[in-house]
Amino acid sequence: MQGIMVSSVEGDAGKSSMIIAMASYLLDKGYSVGYFKPLGTSPEYHDGKLVDGDALNTSKMIGVEDEIDDICPIVLNAPYAEFINIADPNELKKVVSASFDRIKEEKDFVFVEGSIDYKIGSAVELGDISVSKLLDLKALLIAGYSEDFVLDRILTAKSVFGERLKAVIFNKLTGYKRSYIEGVAGSLLQRNDLEILGIIPRDVIVGGVFIDEIKDYLKAEYLVEPREDMIVENIIVGAMSPNSAIEYFRRAKNAALVTGGDRADLQVVALEIPNIKLIILTGNLRPSKFILDRAESKGVPVLLVSEDTLTTTERLEKMFGKSRIKSEIKLKRMRELFESFVNLEAFERFLGI
Repeated sequence: MQGIMVSSVEGDAGKSSMIIAMASYLLDKGYSVGYFKPLGTSPEYHDGKLVDGDALNTSKMIGVEDEIDDICPIVLNAPYAEFINIADPNELKKVVSASFDRIKEEKDFVFVEGSIDYKIGSAVELGDISVSKLLDLKALLIAGYSEDFVLDRILTAKSVFGERLKAVIFNKLTGYKRSYIEGVAGSLLQRNDLEILGIIPRDVIVGGVFIDEIKDYLKAEYLVEPREDMIVENIIVGAMSPNSAIEYFRRAKNAALVTGGDRADLQVVALEIPNIKLIILTGNLRPSKFILDRAESKGVPVLLVSEDTLTTTERLEKMFGKSRIKSEIKLKRMRELFESFVNLEAFERFLGI
């Protein structure tokens, strides 16, 4: 059994989606694959049980049949500061080790998903470095590349992981050319005993959120249903004047407008801009029949939520930051990106196959 810690130097790097793609690739090659997440920081209730939502979703997408209590044995059930004050690190490590022993049975590979970033969990000795040592894992780092300073964070991670960390996959690439990263960053990392396995661009399908997912997440009501389930990439808060909104809306790409149900002036403008793919009305304020008829004729879905605009926007930003792969469409696309932009020979060599 080969255990791989999938870690990151920042939140929202795309660890879960990468694990799903890697597991899918190996499963198709006939290998048995397990999934493990020692410390769950996304608590939610499922069938009356406290679970980590990310771990539950990832395990379902991979198709593992292990018990969720073993897949993610420790889930934050209190604010983190309270948790670390009452937790016994030695007992936590015993729980993690026992669960991992059950997960790894009859598996060729087990992907272990790290915390939000590699340092989180260190206060209870469950940071990614401690877990890697505890379970004897090699480490793979997933990192975004929106600025060169990420290289400092990667080299800092290398200094603490040591020989366990040998490879990096850059994910959600924006604003940089692959050739630049391969040349400039690649040579720097190579000198520090790190290999770039792949450079994956930001993708609309993987990074965006389907309108139906937004509806379910916000517990919203359709006032106008979509003709087909579309993807939204950006959020616009409608708090400006109609004149200011026109240019702002035009610059947006596949955007959702969040505005009060009483802002008919903005709603009219938004319905004339093709880049606005969804209107979310807040405050449980229903628009006029004219707005709804216009939205219906334009094919723009309209959602109604009871919460105010600020609360709704904050919840959406959190959702977009943790966009999960929950559909076959996203899974297929992530697998395509993985096979197109990762050096598969180098990946298999990293795994030892």
